[in-house]
Amino acid sequence: MINLLAPDDRRQLVAARTNSLLLRYALLLGVFILLLVAEMGGACVVLSTEKARNEAIILENEQKTQQYASVKADATRFSTNLTTAKYILDQQVPYTTVILKLASVLPSDAVFEKLTIDPNTFGTSTTLLVRTTSYARSVDVKTNLQNSGIFSDVNFQSVVQGTDTTYPYTATYNVTYSKDLLKKL
Repeated sequence: MINLLAPDDRRQLVAARTNSLLLRYALLLGVFILLLVAEMGGACVVLSTEKARNEAIILENEQKTQQYASVKADATRFSTNLTTAKYILDQQVPYTTVILKLASVLPSDAVFEKLTIDPNTFGTSTTLLVRTTSYARSVDVKTNLQNSGIFSDVNFQSVVQGTDTTYPYTATYNVTYSKDLLKKL
């Protein structure tokens, strides 16, 4: 191929092509930068809108929380009261059950004159007075009390005949309430 162009002109044509390519690339780069800035601006607008909406929701939820603060305080107080009641009930001695169990072991012609039951009497010696119709009934009462499982120890202290016509004998017993009794109830 014959080159009819002067070398200077030829260099000028190559430089012109290079310049036009560089101009295209510069324009495309500018358009790309503008698109990128527009996209980032749109993302900022969307994020700030979401932030404002979320802050409004948080404020609304805090107001609702303040409204329910009294309910939460009531629930906490109720829970504390239940815990206290459970503790008290766990520490109580079921006196009615103990008394009914004691009454069930007495013969029909014997009655309690003095009966002491409190948390301090379990495991320690205490006095029990029972009125009966005869001396033999006093012995039967002692036997029944020993076999009942309510007491860990039962002993006679005295049996005295009085002037009462219905229950003339008063038997005094030294008894020790069994500590295991509370576990059984």
